Amino acid sequence: MYLKKKGNILISTMIILSLMLMLGNFLFHMMKNNRELEVLYKLDSDIYDMNSNEENILSEFMKRLNENIDDVDDEKKEYFNEDFIENINENILEYEKEDKKLYLVTAKGYNTSRKREIKYKIKNGKIILIPTYKFEEIENKSIENS
Repeated sequence: MYLKKKGNILISTMIILSLMLMLGNFLFHMMKNNRELEVLYKLDSDIYDMNSNEENILSEFMKRLNENIDDVDDEKKEYFNEDFIENINENILEYEKEDKKLYLVTAKGYNTSRKREIKYKIKNGKIILIPTYKFEEIENKSIENS
């Protein structure tokens, strides 16, 4: 770039530095709000952020679904033909036929629970539940009667 005056060099440098700063700021905010990239900055957890309690609950639901499927005749096997809700203690597995999605709602603490999207696969007549990294923390509001 051919520049005649020193003022143009200073202005060009300031413009380039401000563009680099804006680009860096944009990339930082994009990574901060994206779960897959956020894990790069957290060394103590992974993108699934799944504890052993959730894993045990998911495997219990998988066993229960496979037991229920075994009771049905092979000719009439329709795995997810309608909405359903399964409960184990305070944990819920719900299927929404309209969205074709499974959700696992687990009680995480006293006032919080977690709703996680679950993918499913049918292999050799068995249902396999696969957790995803898509979840949201739900704060339970307790109603007190005074």
